[in-house]
Amino acid sequence: MLKQSSVGRKGILPTLFCHQLLLGFALLILTGCGITQQKVNTLSQTLKTDTPENLLVKFQAMKPDANDQVLFDLNIGMLQFLSQDYDAAIETLTYAKNEMAALYATSVTENIGAATINETMRSYTGTPTDLVMVHNILALSYLFRDDLQGARVEMLQADIMMKKLVKSDSNIGQLASTHVISAIVYELSGEIDNAFISYKFAADIMQSHGLALPRGVKLALARMSKNLGQLDQYDKYVAEFNMDEEALDSYLASTMSNVFVLYFDDLVIHKRQRSVMANHESYDNDNDRIIRVSVPAYPPGNRIYSHAQLSAGEEVISTEQVENVDKLAKEDLSAEYPAILLAATTRAVFKDSMVKNSEKKDSTAGVLMNIVTVLTEVADVRSWSTLPASIDYAYLSTEQPLLSINAPGNQTHTIELTTGSKHVIMVTSLTDKLFHYQSMDSRPSPIPLQ
Repeated sequence: MLKQSSVGRKGILPTLFCHQLLLGFALLILTGCGITQQKVNTLSQTLKTDTPENLLVKFQAMKPDANDQVLFDLNIGMLQFLSQDYDAAIETLTYAKNEMAALYATSVTENIGAATINETMRSYTGTPTDLVMVHNILALSYLFRDDLQGARVEMLQADIMMKKLVKSDSNIGQLASTHVISAIVYELSGEIDNAFISYKFAADIMQSHGLALPRGVKLALARMSKNLGQLDQYDKYVAEFNMDEEALDSYLASTMSNVFVLYFDDLVIHKRQRSVMANHESYDNDNDRIIRVSVPAYPPGNRIYSHAQLSAGEEVISTEQVENVDKLAKEDLSAEYPAILLAATTRAVFKDSMVKNSEKKDSTAGVLMNIVTVLTEVADVRSWSTLPASIDYAYLSTEQPLLSINAPGNQTHTIELTTGSKHVIMVTSLTDKLFHYQSMDSRPSPIPLQ
C-alpha cells in the first residue's frame, strides 16, 4: 500500500504543477493585456479633466510590454506636444514613427503568438491613420518650435506615407488634415503651387467623406488659383462657391494679416471588446467545452463636435471640420475586420483542439486548459487614445490689429497682428494653452540698442 501510494503521489505532483502552470500562464497573459488595454484607455479619458502635464507623469510611470512600446510612445509624444515640450515630443514621436515603419515586417514569433493566444501578442504597429497622423503632430511640433523647414520635411514624409497606403477603392490612410497642414507649411514657405495642390487634395478627400468644404479651404482654392494666374480655374471657383470678387481681392492685399487656425476637439473614440461564447458538447466525457471569440468594436452612435470662434473687429467666424478622426478610426477597423474575424475564428478552432487533446490525457487538465483558452481570448482594443476626435480649420485675412480666439474648455486668447503678418494658431478643448507660430519674415524687427 505504501508503495502504491508513493507511486501515485509521484504522478499527482507533476500534474498539479502543470495545472498551476497553466493557470499562472493565463493570469500572466491577462495581466499584460489589462495594463495596456484598460489602464491606457481609462487614463486617456482623464485628459478631459486633468492637464497634459499631470497625465504625462502617470503615463511615464507605467512600464509597458515590448509589444506596446510604440503605443505608449505615441500617447506620450502627444502629451508632450500638448504640454508644449516640443523637443521631447519630436524625439518620442520620431522614435515611434521609425518603429512603426520597421514593424511592417512582423516577426514569426509574434504571428504565432497572435494565432494561438490573442492579437495583443503582436507588436502594436499603428493603424493607417496613426501612420500618417504622427507626421501631422511632428510637423506642428517643428512649426511651433519655429522650425518651418523641419515641418516641411515632415509633411513631405507624410505625402510619401499616404502614397504607400493609397488604394483605388478606398481613402484609407488619406487624411485631409495632413494636406491642409501641408498647404499651410507650403504657403508659409512661399511655395504657392505646392500649397494649391495640397488644398485641392484636401478638398477631394473631404468631399469623398461627405464633408462640406470649409470657408477657409474655398478661399484658399480661389486665392491660390488667382495667385498662380490660373484664371479659368479661379472663375470656376468664384462661381461654384458664390464668392464676392471684391472681397477676394482685399484678402490678397499686402497689408492684410493672414491667420491659419487649427482646432483639436475632444478625444478620439476608443475600441471596446465584443465577445461571443458557445458550448461545444463533448462526446468523450461529461465536460462540455466552452468556445470564446473576441473582436474589437466601436460603440454605436455619433457625437456632436464643438468648434472654436475667431473674431477680428466686427468679423466673427468659426472653425469648421476638415477631419473626423472618429470616422477614420472606424474605417480603419472596418477595413481590417475581415482579417480580424478570420484570425479569431481560426484561433478558436485551434484552442478547442488543444482542449480536446488535453481532455484525452486528463479530464481535469482539459477543464483547466479550457479555462486558460477562454481567459486568454482577448480582443486587441489598443489605439492611439490621445488623438483628437475632430480637427477643424479656419482662415482669416484682416487689417484689424487684434484677433480673439475662443474654444470650448479653453480661455479666450487675444493675439496682436502686425501689418502683413502671417500666423498659425492652434487651440484645443483639452488644454487652455495657445499654440502660436508667426512667420519670421512678418515679425517686427528688433529695436536696435542705443
